[in-house]
Amino acid sequence: MTSDNLTSKVNSEKNEEIKKASFWVNHIFILLATVIGVYLAANQGYKQAVQFENMKSYKDNYYLQKSLQYELIDNINILKNYLVKCQDSSYLGARTEPLNFYTLVWDNMKFSSTTLGTPPELLRDAQRFYREVDRIHNEIAKGNIGVTVGVSKLQEQINHIEKELLPALDSSTKKIEKILEGTDVVL
Repeated sequence: MTSDNLTSKVNSEKNEEIKKASFWVNHIFILLATVIGVYLAANQGYKQAVQFENMKSYKDNYYLQKSLQYELIDNINILKNYLVKCQDSSYLGARTEPLNFYTLVWDNMKFSSTTLGTPPELLRDAQRFYREVDRIHNEIAKGNIGVTVGVSKLQEQINHIEKELLPALDSSTKKIEKILEGTDVVL
């Protein structure tokens, strides 16, 4: 057989195969299987990406809340030391001594997207604490209120933080721990 005859015979066999329904059905199934496979893989990838982002958000929020909790504890200790000094009648610095709070975490929370994952009532209480302590301390410094009255008002702020905010922050971080308990996320 010549090469032209062979080519002609192969071409006619291909044409016959293309005309058969089984050829088209087979290719349609391959196409459908490919589309469905790509869809399922993309869908699963999307779910994994969302789950990963959620876990990362929980972890970041956990550390943010813990850091705020520790910063508040340190600042309460600074405030308590100030109040102890103010109780001493021979102490003359009550009106002039700055409190020098640690505010690294509080200041940086303004720029963190994770901050808004913290329950709003906790943020409000922390904000109120810093604002009220600053206001009361300034009133004492200006002589608008007596040291004794100021000490009493500052003690009220401490009591609120110790009895309300710190336990609430602890509870919130425990909830996050529970959510992340069954995952591979290490806190």
